Amino acid sequence: MTDKTEDKTAPASAAPAGVKTVTLPSSGKVATIRKGKGKDMRLAARHVNPAQDPIGYAMALAAQLTEIDGNPVLPEELDEMEMDDVGAIMSALPGKSLPQEMLSRS
Repeated sequence: MTDKTEDKTAPASAAPAGVKTVTLPSSGKVATIRKGKGKDMRLAARHVNPAQDPIGYAMALAAQLTEIDGNPVLPEELDEMEMDDVGAIMSALPGKSLPQEMLSRS
């Protein structure tokens, strides 16, 4: 049995190094999650304080790094998405990009 929520990374020829693609289980849309940089963390922290709201920060960072069907994503759009789709995007984020406190609480 195949788990429909697992990440499907595109072949190397379809996506640059460090870019993951995920087919969102609820919508069937394709999310592209790029490898982040320090500036992405800084921009996400402008929207949400990681110490006060680690999940909100992770969502802001996910939005910063994600495009869906080639379109940028706003944190507010992630708020309104099905949880399965958000979970697929969040699981594709680079693990070291999230605040250490958030990783140790799970």
